[in-house]
Amino acid sequence: MIASRHDPNAIDRAYAVIVEVIRREAGITLHPEQVMGAIVMACGRCAEMATGEGKTITAVLPAAIDGWIGRGVHVHTVNDYLADRDAGITRACYRRLGLRVGVVRDASDNAARREAYACDVTYGADKQFIFDYLRDRLITPLRPRLVGAVLEDLLADSAATWTERTVQRGLYSAIVDEADSVLIDEAVTPAIIGQDVPPAGDHERHYRIAAEIARECLAETDYVVDRRLHRVRLTDAGRAKLAEQAASLPPFWSGPNRREELLVQALTAKELYRRDEEYVVQNGKIEIVDLATGRVLSGRQWQLGIHQAVEAKEGLALSDERRTAARISYQRFFQRYRRLCGMSGTVWEVAPELWRDYALGVVRIPTHRPVLRKHVPDRVYCTHGAKLDAIVGRIIELHDSKRPVLVGTRTVSASEELADRLAQKGIVCRVLNANREAEEAAIVAEAGVEGAVTVATNMAGRGTDIVLTQGSRILGGLVVLATERNDERRVDRQLYGRSGRQGDPGRAESYVSLQDRLIVQCGWKPLVWVCRIAPSAMRGYLTRHLLLRQAQWAASRKLAVRRSESAKQDAWIDVALHEESR
Repeated sequence: MIASRHDPNAIDRAYAVIVEVIRREAGITLHPEQVMGAIVMACGRCAEMATGEGKTITAVLPAAIDGWIGRGVHVHTVNDYLADRDAGITRACYRRLGLRVGVVRDASDNAARREAYACDVTYGADKQFIFDYLRDRLITPLRPRLVGAVLEDLLADSAATWTERTVQRGLYSAIVDEADSVLIDEAVTPAIIGQDVPPAGDHERHYRIAAEIARECLAETDYVVDRRLHRVRLTDAGRAKLAEQAASLPPFWSGPNRREELLVQALTAKELYRRDEEYVVQNGKIEIVDLATGRVLSGRQWQLGIHQAVEAKEGLALSDERRTAARISYQRFFQRYRRLCGMSGTVWEVAPELWRDYALGVVRIPTHRPVLRKHVPDRVYCTHGAKLDAIVGRIIELHDSKRPVLVGTRTVSASEELADRLAQKGIVCRVLNANREAEEAAIVAEAGVEGAVTVATNMAGRGTDIVLTQGSRILGGLVVLATERNDERRVDRQLYGRSGRQGDPGRAESYVSLQDRLIVQCGWKPLVWVCRIAPSAMRGYLTRHLLLRQAQWAASRKLAVRRSESAKQDAWIDVALHEESR
């Protein structure tokens, strides 16, 4: 049976068959809201389905329709664990439908990847698909500028030779889980395959000298930090101080432009790239952390010498700089699919961007059962310390009552600090962050047990439901405590959505201080000042209804502009490379 997305009658008949297969093979009876989400995706749109509504099984329906066409369907997840898990859950259903399922993983060799892509439905993390695409582009002989002996060798090589070395068979259909995280948050991040370029001369020594000088420089005296624009600028006093020190340094430092550029890199690493926030150190290496999800971005490297400057700051061995061999942004990659659809629990806020960049409409799917989660007004404090004391007190109160608690933090360092404070109070908690990613599934699975206290960085794309025990349900369900508002409201909703899933009871509370990063960097200064001097009751109202909305709007706008500029830059690079190859 081959069903066309453009034929509603065919979709109805196909879905009737698939729903019955899922009931027989997986023992799951799909509820109407799941079928609604599947119809939305079959129509080439993005479905917003709340956490716990069964998105993994829902994806089987549109995947099967495109799988029957025989050109391959890529189901994008956020990591290898979820790809393995989802393929395992759905494999029997696909087999009954006459479809083969493959999985691409980090450990897969080329033969295994080629076999996985040859299947009707292929599961994998988004990074697996995009980097396989780039590696295939490096293999293909479509390079007009090749001349002479290289071109002759290429023409002598049969087409079959290079096609046998590629692993993908084209980009036909994609279903994207956590679509806002992959299509929006990742859109500004280019996927780059680089060739290591060993630093020339004494570059490592110069990076280390710059790091030592940066430690001695004084903020506001020698340099100025603009955290809103994410940059550092040397003052006249700083330049004079550097020129004076350069007299006793190697000859390389005699050039004003060279030395100032190196020092600005070192100061940027010192002030704007903070350990356990933007990155963690694992196995003697810098690992970049995705602030939107709290996950490690394995294999990623900052460009323009920043990565080496951070390594020098931490006293680590410097990695080689990389020269770009192949490059594409996530946005440009997903635009290459002929068919694209997605699903997520929090995608409504970025609906205009999804339509502008991918021609993806967004449809909100109602929950199967009423949401019983109770939201309480934000609790506002003047200082970070006062807020943290209140959070610890609230956790102790909830722990004494045996209610399970999930505490959401913005950074790795914030989660570790809170865990230390709780340990001092005798509260044992589980911590889920970029340093403990390997324990993710076990930690999340136990977060719904009575008396459980779980501290986690942003919960975007965790993919594992927090299941309540009967005792926890009787006590009122999971309590989510947000220790800080995020730049975008949808990230807050991702955290809140962990509570009150599928009709369970739950509660969500937010704690805010006027020293939070969001308010300091994006809050309107006069309004921050008014909130600071206002009585406590009025301060809470002003912060909730004016300051937080304004700050989140400003932060969201800045991120949207950054994504737009990144898309324009990527398009310009494509045009430039095309012109160069002519």
